[in-house]
Amino acid sequence: MSLCCCHPESASSCPFGSVSERLRRFWHAALAGWIGAHLVWAKHSGVNEQICLYLLSRVIMGVFKLLAKNGIAPFKDITFKQAYPMFACGVWAAVMWLYETNPKVLQPSLEASMRYLYHDTNTWMRGAENFLPNGPSVAVFGLMCWLYRDRLADLLDLAKRL
Repeated sequence: MSLCCCHPESASSCPFGSVSERLRRFWHAALAGWIGAHLVWAKHSGVNEQICLYLLSRVIMGVFKLLAKNGIAPFKDITFKQAYPMFACGVWAAVMWLYETNPKVLQPSLEASMRYLYHDTNTWMRGAENFLPNGPSVAVFGLMCWLYRDRLADLLDLAKRL
């Protein structure tokens, strides 16, 4: 007995039709996606690149879930919630390795963010100005304090908040 309705012996009991019908539908969808992408997304731009990168991450996650659903080890033995820490660690390990060894192969905005986080923040750009609030934030803070002045004592009383 087959666990998957894609097996030729169980094609008659498969709710999605015969194997050849499902394969034809698969190729029609894949071809339509290819043609549509060629017409709409093939011209490179920063926006198109970001959308395609976003879709790629979702497709990869979908493939992992499909492998689990179809009983493929090791995906079938763990939930997404259990696998997520390994996934996140693997992504960040790859990012850090690529950034340290070949930063120019990363997408430009990711490379700039990594440079800011790991190099630019090692030195003071503007001295103490980094820690002083700017005018608009002082104005908003002052307005909030004035608007909630009746409850300010309660907000600052930790005993009441715990």
